[in-house]
Amino acid sequence: MDNSNNLICDFGVHKGESYRQVPASFLNWMVGINHHQAPLARAELRRREQAALASVSSCASQHSELTG
Repeated sequence: MDNSNNLICDFGVHKGESYRQVPASFLNWMVGINHHQAPLARAELRRREQAALASVSSCASQHSELTG
């Protein structure tokens, strides 16, 4: 989902918000009910997971440099 910041939720309480701003709980709900936009929700959840993993990896790297 390379341009997810341009994709806007078009329904519900998060209508008009970028999928990047929509809470994970809402995205998980979309996936759970197999909403017609579930592929976008899945892609955004994956993007967040990858970003979190990259952040953890970066922090671990910095920690090891400091404690060396």
